[in-house]
Amino acid sequence: MKIKCAKCGTLLFVYLKVGEGRLWHCWRKRIIEDYTVRTGDDVKCPKCGAIVGLEKGAFINIKQKSIVVEK
Repeated sequence: MKIKCAKCGTLLFVYLKVGEGRLWHCWRKRIIEDYTVRTGDDVKCPKCGAIVGLEKGAFINIKQKSIVVEK
């Protein structure tokens, strides 16, 4: 699935989601392509700089309503 920035539509991740339901966090081992920019623990959009999540070690905790998911 493709995960895009809700603010500007830039592609952030190509991610392999397992199971149904909402995307609350992205596991690092399931991220196929990563286009985001990191500033400390903040995960940001490379184009507009919007914060889309927080780095938490093995996963990225997604900030809700900051992303759009396409299958």
